[in-house]
Amino acid sequence: MAEGPADKPAKTKKPTQAQRHNDNALIGTKLRGYYDSIVDEGTPSHLLDLLERLQDAETRAKK
Repeated sequence: MAEGPADKPAKTKKPTQAQRHNDNALIGTKLRGYYDSIVDEGTPSHLLDLLERLQDAETRAKK
């Protein structure tokens, strides 16, 4: 079968430096938003309790 133009892979243009910068800025903004939302959630009380018990056990083990 003869190959026509539809059989050739499409050439993709390389993004410009400005486009890469904009893409990186968008990614950075989204990551900061995710991080901030996690920080705002705080630490669950059951995790704080576990950390305190582990610290107590470590202190007792050193004596």
